[in-house]
Amino acid sequence: MISLNKLKPYLKETVLVTSVFLCIIGVVIVLIKTFGIASEMGHLSANTLSLPEILPLLHQIQDFMIMSSGLIVLLAFSLVFCLWYFINRQMKIIRAAAIIRKSHERYRFFTEGPPSIGIVRFDLIDFRVKDVNRAALRLFGKARSEITGQRLTSLISAKDKKAFLQCMADLQAGKKNAEIIVRINSDLSDNAYISWHISSLKVPSSEPEAIAIVLDVTHKVKAQEERLEKERLAGVLEMAGATAHELNQPLQVVSGIAWMMLKKLKKDDPNYINAEKIYKEVERMADIAQKISAISSYKVKKYVGETRIIDIDKAASSSNRNKRPLSE
Repeated sequence: MISLNKLKPYLKETVLVTSVFLCIIGVVIVLIKTFGIASEMGHLSANTLSLPEILPLLHQIQDFMIMSSGLIVLLAFSLVFCLWYFINRQMKIIRAAAIIRKSHERYRFFTEGPPSIGIVRFDLIDFRVKDVNRAALRLFGKARSEITGQRLTSLISAKDKKAFLQCMADLQAGKKNAEIIVRINSDLSDNAYISWHISSLKVPSSEPEAIAIVLDVTHKVKAQEERLEKERLAGVLEMAGATAHELNQPLQVVSGIAWMMLKKLKKDDPNYINAEKIYKEVERMADIAQKISAISSYKVKKYVGETRIIDIDKAASSSNRNKRPLSE
């Protein structure tokens, strides 16, 4: 048995079909009644009947008039409902055509834009690509057949998939617009950065869609990284210069004292070994200070857990590393 929930979207059509069906049945019944009454009237005209014999015929005519009136009302209702239904349906078609026309105008505006602006249209259910323009194909470095029908995640680098999927989840949750910069899997470059400016679309009688403007921002990202690198390097150089300058004088004093102790002490003196160790460690500290003063790049290494520290050996210029001899 068909449930009411399944018939609910087609309620108007059901009422229309039912009314037309009832009109047909009513017309058939009226025609049958008409032929019956006509036959009775012919019989009356051929024979002279008494009043009791005419009464049944009068009752039939009365019933016929009532049925005809009901049929006229039903026909009028059906006619008005049909006119309302077809006018309403035509208005819906006109509105849908206007929406589609606006969408087409929007797509044409994007596709006729500058050749460097890529356009990607995809659904918001499983993120499968529906269409791309030529600029997007050039950015991704792929053919149209390699992109259309595929999921967007196949274009995104594994390092940025989590952030991209979170952005897609926000759009599915009802967010209208989203922006994100991610690396892509490209045959042209492994480090290409693409910015996505995404807008969700409401298309009638269709699954939810989104359209994205994609731009190559690799040079911009690289320039920003270089700027941050220079800022970090400037901070490191300032700290390195200050540290080396402040350590230089006390190291020279301790080194001089240790050297004087080595000159005055005999090698068989128990304090000679300690003085020699002090002198070597001071010389080691002086070497580290020279490396710090020679830092010219930003290089780091892991320390404990997620902590990172400056890699002095890699960050220092090798040309400025001059060790002092232990004996003079």
